[in-house]
Amino acid sequence: MRLKNPPWLLLSDVGPVPGLDDPTQVTDIADGFPPLSSVEDASRSVSVSPTPAEAAGSSSHQSKPKIKDLTAHLIYMRYLQRNQPPRTAIERFGSGYQDYLQAPLQPLTDNLESVTYEVFEKDPVKYDWYERAIAEALSDWAQKGKPTSNLNGAVVIAVAGSGRGPLVTRALKASQSTGVAVEVWAVEKNPNAYVLLQRHNEEDWGRVVHVVKSDMRAWKGPLRSSTGPIGQAITTTTSAAVSPYGKVDILVSELLGSFADNELSPECLDGVQHVLAPGFGISIPSSYTAHLTPILAPRLHTDISHRALTDSTATETPYVVMLHAIDYLATSVPDHPKIQEAWEFVHPLPASTLAIAEARRGGGVSGGGGGSMSGGDGANEHNTRYARLKFVCKDRGVVNGLAGYFEAVLYDGGDGKEKVELSTRPDTIDTKSKDMISWFPIFFPLKNPLYFPDDSELEISIWRQTDDRKVWYEWLVEAFVMVGPQKRMRVGMSEVGSSRKVGCLM
Repeated sequence: MRLKNPPWLLLSDVGPVPGLDDPTQVTDIADGFPPLSSVEDASRSVSVSPTPAEAAGSSSHQSKPKIKDLTAHLIYMRYLQRNQPPRTAIERFGSGYQDYLQAPLQPLTDNLESVTYEVFEKDPVKYDWYERAIAEALSDWAQKGKPTSNLNGAVVIAVAGSGRGPLVTRALKASQSTGVAVEVWAVEKNPNAYVLLQRHNEEDWGRVVHVVKSDMRAWKGPLRSSTGPIGQAITTTTSAAVSPYGKVDILVSELLGSFADNELSPECLDGVQHVLAPGFGISIPSSYTAHLTPILAPRLHTDISHRALTDSTATETPYVVMLHAIDYLATSVPDHPKIQEAWEFVHPLPASTLAIAEARRGGGVSGGGGGSMSGGDGANEHNTRYARLKFVCKDRGVVNGLAGYFEAVLYDGGDGKEKVELSTRPDTIDTKSKDMISWFPIFFPLKNPLYFPDDSELEISIWRQTDDRKVWYEWLVEAFVMVGPQKRMRVGMSEVGSSRKVGCLM
């Protein structure tokens, strides 16, 4: 009953509505439909309203004749309107942002404003799930007797990119709920957020948090003694000087973007992995995947076309947008669901992968030499990705772009335990992270609409590219029809989209 835009409810062929000009023409009841007093209270009613047919049948069994109310349909429609399912959390939060195009954040090159952090912190579900993941990790750490990087046995937690400190607070709460001692470090490059973290440490955290102002990739780790042992798992048997910096047991971050990796979470976590304890250190999140589906979005296409008149990059920018006036074009069939996974990132990376990347950064032959096909020396080439996905479309339609989502595993304790996961996919968000509002989907636009006939197959090719200075995406959509048992013909192809000009700077 709820339309995507006002007037919400449409009435057709109901005739004139008595009472608009003469209130005396309105009767109390309407042949089995709720009276006006009931309609006004319908939002609080749990009873099931009769259909018009049921109402007509039930009226014949009533002994007392009732005056026919010509506004019966209007009353009934009002009753149904007030008994619609309540809006979801994302619908309430995103009211006014439907189909509003926003450029993705550049958190590495820009210092986010306080109001941006405040919007993120309005999502209790995300931080509840993070606290749950940290608590399960701490419990497993204690139960399995794993060594720690603190001489006193406390588990060392570092929140990389801590912003205004919501994850720091949750880490301390997880320690209290599990009874596992922790040593917490908060690393943040934003000078404004750093000042607020210091105040939180003084007023809220009891000065138990070590606050560091640094880009996480340049942070050397927890500062320890310049000689002697620096942890239970990393010790020395000589008096020779060792690194004054220790290691981290649990690395916590919230660097995910609308397409998982579009705000450079892989590059950031690669850069800070050197502080993670080898062998037993873990990352929260431990993995994340990007997902795609083709959509019809005429309203977004029109908006982007108007922007393109003054902005040459408008049709090549992946936008963050709360999708509303859209239609999903694909049909779920075996092996080809409506929304499909494009690629995955896992943390921490094998040490050998980082060693090769470091060798390439130096231009050595041992690292591969020669650089990358996209430019640069290839040090970040392990974070490039490519996917080719096939979608089955039963009915003809028009593709305006690609909708992108992500799923993330915050913590997987194994041993049959349930994973702590986040999801923005519309078909899995209710089971994995219901009512989470932190991320809107991402939209990869096509320069021109792509038309396809009935019983078509759409193939999407998408690349994640890098030249060691920035990261961008390229995407292409092709339409095919079957012309034989094992033969198909391409009937359309979009232009290649590329966000290189507006790529995310490293």
